[in-house]
Amino acid sequence: MRKGSDVIDKVVVTSDNGKKIERIIDLIFDQKHNQILGFLVEEKGLFRNAKVIPLEEVQAIGLDAIVVNSKESVVKVHRVPAIKEILHQNLVLKGTRILTTEGLNLGLLVDLFFDEHSGLVEGYEVSGGVFADAYSGRSFVPAPETLTIGYDVAFVPPQTAQMMQEQIGGIRGAVQATEDKLQESAQTANRRLQKASQAAGEQLQSSVDNVNRTLQSASQSAGEQLQAATDATSSKLQDLNRDASALLTNNLVDPAEQKISVIGKHVERDVLTPDGSVLLLQGQEVTIVEAEAADRMGILDELYRATGGSLTANISRNLKAVTESTSNQIQSVTQNSAANLRYSVDGLAAQARLAIQQVRGRRVLQTVRADGGLIIAASGQIVTESILDRAQIYGKEAELLSAAGLALATAVSSSASDTWLETKVQLRDGASVAQKNLNTFWQTLKEQAEKLQGRSTRALKKQRIEQALGRPVTRVILDPQDNVILNVGELITHRAVRQAEESGVLNILVSSVYIKEPEISDRELRAEEHGMAALAHHTNGRSQIEVKSISVN
Repeated sequence: MRKGSDVIDKVVVTSDNGKKIERIIDLIFDQKHNQILGFLVEEKGLFRNAKVIPLEEVQAIGLDAIVVNSKESVVKVHRVPAIKEILHQNLVLKGTRILTTEGLNLGLLVDLFFDEHSGLVEGYEVSGGVFADAYSGRSFVPAPETLTIGYDVAFVPPQTAQMMQEQIGGIRGAVQATEDKLQESAQTANRRLQKASQAAGEQLQSSVDNVNRTLQSASQSAGEQLQAATDATSSKLQDLNRDASALLTNNLVDPAEQKISVIGKHVERDVLTPDGSVLLLQGQEVTIVEAEAADRMGILDELYRATGGSLTANISRNLKAVTESTSNQIQSVTQNSAANLRYSVDGLAAQARLAIQQVRGRRVLQTVRADGGLIIAASGQIVTESILDRAQIYGKEAELLSAAGLALATAVSSSASDTWLETKVQLRDGASVAQKNLNTFWQTLKEQAEKLQGRSTRALKKQRIEQALGRPVTRVILDPQDNVILNVGELITHRAVRQAEESGVLNILVSSVYIKEPEISDRELRAEEHGMAALAHHTNGRSQIEVKSISVN
């Protein structure tokens, strides 16, 4: 809502090039439709037509200027017939006395208030009249659907006077009636009343400041407690997530198979021990020493994942789904915590919004403006639902309360603790639901682990043997009687595998496979004596020479 006198004499600026082109001289008012049609920027002269700016050409009405589309937004009046007809009537609003059709004097019209987008007039500021303020001598006349302007007076329906009366019933009505009588009898004590009003304003501001500090303290306390609970929950769930990842990896891939798989591969990221020291750096190759060390420290599953180890596509998708489920639960708890905090703050704001409803039906004692100069409520205007909405949009609820002579409801402060208690109940219920979900999650993991543990180890045993066949051993393989099955550097054969299995040292054999490219010669690598299962004991002379020439590469 804008005040007519605020617009007059404002400079007009174009948005296309930023030039100042005109100044507003007057407003063009259509009494039939109770609407501002545009602005007069140049009056009619002897050899020139009047120039106007139609309202639809206005982009914005600011504190210091009016912005229009371009220089072409200023047109001669004959191009807008509706405006031409109004200017031809030469009607003057300012100074016109407003009467109801029943003869009640509402005062002399001195200004008007209109919507800057639609041009619809929302009311008039009048001087004197039956509803005039005792101090300013002004009052606000709500705009009727039609305003009939005559030579000396303008007529409005009787309902307009009824709309100017404060609609406050019950105890508030009795109090208001008493205030009206006191106001009438206190006209001669103007100075003392002004001092009392100033003191009341200071007390009101102090009360508002106290409530704001209380709300801020409650919100801060709620945020700190909620943040601490969120951090503790996140830490616990992260630990559960790591344990779940290890359990899943070990159940989906046998630890022995993990150890075989990682040897000879390069890690894709740094692998740290439980105490934080580095086991392997990114890009470093895994040897059997690091694999066994990781197994001893309980981080073999992490080493397996760091080398890119995985199973079939279905198992990978299942593992990903379970991991995402855990992450989603962590995210859900965090989001719920943040939502509870927002709910707590919104609840406090809702209490404040309830307090603003008390001002409905009261008369505004001073004009309330938004930061951009927009008028939210004019002095003397009765507060309606549209004014309340406007105050909430621009965040001027406290100013509207103050202008209507009300203090912020004390119930807002006491409701802060109730809101926090309700928030804690919701947090407790949310934690209970999360715990149930985690129990279900772990039960599912246990059932899946039991199924995976029932698979046969024969396939794994066969795979390890196949990977070892034809490769040299890195140490002497002895049976329980200390007979040499294979010496250092000798090739693993099927015979050696059978003898090792019969002797109960098969695991030692398949764990002693040399998988790197050797940098020593065949002669340096081979021992002088051959094991009982070596090829040298089961070949003729020719093949024995050929065997000796075989490189372990």
